[in-house]
Amino acid sequence: MEYRSVKILLVEDDPDDVWILRSLLGDRWDGPLELIHVELLSSALEACRRDAFDVLLLDLSLPDSQGLETFLQLSAQAGEIPIVVLTGLDDEQTAIKAVQAGAQDYLIKGQLDDNLLLRALRYAIERSRRDHAERELRATSEEFRIAQEIQRRLFPAEAPRLAGFDIGGAVYPATATAGDYFDYIPLLNDCLGIVVGDVSSHGMGPALVMAETRACLRTLAQTHDDVGEMLTRANRLLVRDTDDLHFVTLALARLDPKARRLTYASAGQRGYLFERPGNVRVLDATSAPLGIEKEMCVPVAPTIMLESGQLLAFFTDGVVEAESHGHVRFGIHRAVQLIESEREKPAAQIVAAIHQAVCDFRGHHSQLDDITAVVMKVL
Repeated sequence: MEYRSVKILLVEDDPDDVWILRSLLGDRWDGPLELIHVELLSSALEACRRDAFDVLLLDLSLPDSQGLETFLQLSAQAGEIPIVVLTGLDDEQTAIKAVQAGAQDYLIKGQLDDNLLLRALRYAIERSRRDHAERELRATSEEFRIAQEIQRRLFPAEAPRLAGFDIGGAVYPATATAGDYFDYIPLLNDCLGIVVGDVSSHGMGPALVMAETRACLRTLAQTHDDVGEMLTRANRLLVRDTDDLHFVTLALARLDPKARRLTYASAGQRGYLFERPGNVRVLDATSAPLGIEKEMCVPVAPTIMLESGQLLAFFTDGVVEAESHGHVRFGIHRAVQLIESEREKPAAQIVAAIHQAVCDFRGHHSQLDDITAVVMKVL
């Protein structure tokens, strides 16, 4: 069996015991071992301040400290480092109190053999590593839960209600937090901004970029009504802050509900306009993704005059790149066909149908990317 390299601090003032312990550990320990020896409690306290150890082997009777107080002082300084008590005192009450106070084990010198010593040290080290890993997992899980809750509040709680339009959208994260983004932003002159974005990769880092992108666009929306100018300015900020670690594909559409007019700018994110049944118009990107080229300008596509019965859809790569058991991708064609077949349903139900279809297609395979879709129907 292979063991990780360990570093042991031996706190013992009897030279004979030190020699025996060194011999036992040197002959029987499997794997790399570094044994540091000190004779005083004060020296042990200083060693723990200066260095990191895997386990402490402590004699309770030292020239500068005696009994349980020796353990208590060292334990307070050692923090999470496990301590195995090694003493000549065959005192059951002291042993119980030491274990209750946090000692991993209590060994009596006169009853000690090499197997007992090695087993006590290894168990102490492994228990400590396991406990540390469990504490980190609990802390990480709580951090992700909080991050997930914060991000959930950044997404729209409900779709806007506009006369003559039915809008629905949702994001389905692959992990606790998503790099995908959708939003409905109030724009100047009683217009509505519809946003769908996808930060490269997924998880906590992209989620932070997503939050920054959202804040940037919502701030720009207070003073700008040109969607191309908004994405151009957002790009400059993202280039500076992401430092080539992430890029963002994003479409921003400006809906004028009174004039039934749509303009959009798109940084690497396609959209689809379903006109009459069987006729789908691709809304191509007008620029490269955000966060790559600082001086990039994001143009606005020609204005679209909306007509009753049309349907607008944006969805991220998590839809088209989902794979079946045979590594076949869901693909654009399948996504478009699905939306076409569901187009008579309410927008929110179409979005839910897209997600369900991807899940069914994927089968038992894990979701590897965030899935986001927004659908707008012209009534």
